[in-house]
Amino acid sequence: MLDALVPLLLCEVFWTLSHGYRGLFHDARLYTLQALSRLHPGSLSQDVFLRFGSQDSFTIFSPLYEAFIRLWGPDWAAALLTLASQVALFAGAWFLARSALAPRLALLGVAVLAAIPGDYGTDRIFACVEQFLTPRMAAEALVLAALAAALRQRHWPALTLLLLAGMLHPLMAAAGAAALVCQYVIAPRPRAGVAILGAATLLTAGSALLAPSLMSFDPLWLQLVRERCPYLFLSNWTIDDWGRVAVTLATLAVGVRRLPGDRARLLCQAALLTTAGGLLLSFIGCDELHLVWVTQLQPWRWQWLGIATAALMLPAILQTCAIPEHRGRITALLLAAAWIFGDNAFSLFSAVAAVASTGASRWFKPSETRWIVFGALALLALALVWRIASNLVFTDEHYLELQMPRWQRLAISFAHDGSAPLGAIALAWWLMRAPGGRIGLKALALLAAAAALALLPQTWAQWTHREFPPERIADFAPWRAAIPPGAQVFWPDSPFGAWLLLDRPSYLSPMQSAGIVFSRTTALELQRRALELQSVIAPQEFLSWASPGPRLTVQQLLGACRLAVFDYLVTGADLGVPPLAIMAASGEDLRQGSAGLAGEFAGPPGAAENPPASASGEYNPLRLYRCASHPADGK
Repeated sequence: MLDALVPLLLCEVFWTLSHGYRGLFHDARLYTLQALSRLHPGSLSQDVFLRFGSQDSFTIFSPLYEAFIRLWGPDWAAALLTLASQVALFAGAWFLARSALAPRLALLGVAVLAAIPGDYGTDRIFACVEQFLTPRMAAEALVLAALAAALRQRHWPALTLLLLAGMLHPLMAAAGAAALVCQYVIAPRPRAGVAILGAATLLTAGSALLAPSLMSFDPLWLQLVRERCPYLFLSNWTIDDWGRVAVTLATLAVGVRRLPGDRARLLCQAALLTTAGGLLLSFIGCDELHLVWVTQLQPWRWQWLGIATAALMLPAILQTCAIPEHRGRITALLLAAAWIFGDNAFSLFSAVAAVASTGASRWFKPSETRWIVFGALALLALALVWRIASNLVFTDEHYLELQMPRWQRLAISFAHDGSAPLGAIALAWWLMRAPGGRIGLKALALLAAAAALALLPQTWAQWTHREFPPERIADFAPWRAAIPPGAQVFWPDSPFGAWLLLDRPSYLSPMQSAGIVFSRTTALELQRRALELQSVIAPQEFLSWASPGPRLTVQQLLGACRLAVFDYLVTGADLGVPPLAIMAASGEDLRQGSAGLAGEFAGPPGAAENPPASASGEYNPLRLYRCASHPADGK
């Protein structure tokens, strides 16, 4: 009982600290647009993000989300679906881990998944467990459940679950399809794997040779995609990005070599081949051949399955390696150091050394092996010192909500990279195995329970907070009546406000340009709109990954309105001419609008939309201007 209770309590604490809900934020705003366009098709369907086609055509998520919005409104709908997706993801992870491991190790593996950030891609653009609403987590949960069914030889349930995942998010489900191919075809028949690899290579290369005009990006579209979505190209990844990849691949490779169970080894092998194959396919099809279908498929995203599997298998791998024999301990120490370093050149070195140690250590004499153990211990000690020092120097507490207690901000800051939670999991694992560890395990359970109770108020506040309550939406009814359906609204501080509060299309924003890779027509239309504003606003403000989003002066806003390329302007700035309407602004209307996105609708990291503020620090009143002719017309 205690062996199950402690990992569950640790999971709850780590989930609260590392994966707290962030509301209608990042990609959740574009998924909300897709759902709202079904409620208000006459207006929002004209938004440039949706007008020429979008991913909404390939998912059942939007109608589901729309139904929840009808019942509970956008805030509650997003919170409930996010919570359900996270719970489903951890449940799927448990089923997968339990299909290959003993219950205790499976629970510890789920705790590791809850503890780590789980991010991948350049600039940490994606994460396995997300803090806002997307269909990605639900699709991941179904994929994990499908793999668990496949390991138990339940073929039809596995295929059914994978099909459901594809209906929610085809790009995430593709990783599951690749993994099932590995389980059913490549693992039992390695020669078939070689044939599949050759066929995939021929298909990819043939696409570029036989129909280059249809299958490849033209120069203009490619330039726009490179400028706006550089994270799609592996050649732009940094050493930190590859460090995270190396830790995942090394963990899975060690699992294939060292885990005792056939199912566990098969799972690691499938995840390893899927992750490595996705990276290889991305490099060939996207970086080298510039194929549209490969770039849109984004097979490098299949890393999510590798990360989740590596996390679930990590306790079992370390337990297997940490036997009273020097060679196994070397691998365990180096792998632990790689996880603690996380995402830098040191993690890359530690990961490669861990894989090398599984085969090379047998060539050393016992006396030499002893020195290698000391070296691995020194590297692990260096990783611990480096991680603690980094967390002390580069604390994130200053970027968290100030209404949180300082101890909680510090706890979140130290837990965000997963190192401290992994230490707690390691302690729990040691206490479970130690002869007199039951007393310590009880103490750890009490500490975890106390932490969960202490975090409960803030957790409740996060999940129940409403950014856009019905009364706030009702306040904008006169504005909606004054703006014709389908009219283009330029709200540079918050395009999401144009969608949710006004039910009107947004003229242009970095958020809308995030889907530039999925439609050439959309890409060219966004460029055209940006060029229309270039006399007052640089196009890079909307089309560049490096831009944090437009920070416009009064002169720029006035100049953009005088161009009369959009119909209405919403801003907190006083343009010096009479507005159509004025309203006291809420910080929630403007907070975290178009930039700082993650995922397929990604924007530059660290960017956030901040509204104009008055000298007193309060938000200026919102003003509505008509720009069809001249803002001074006031009509």
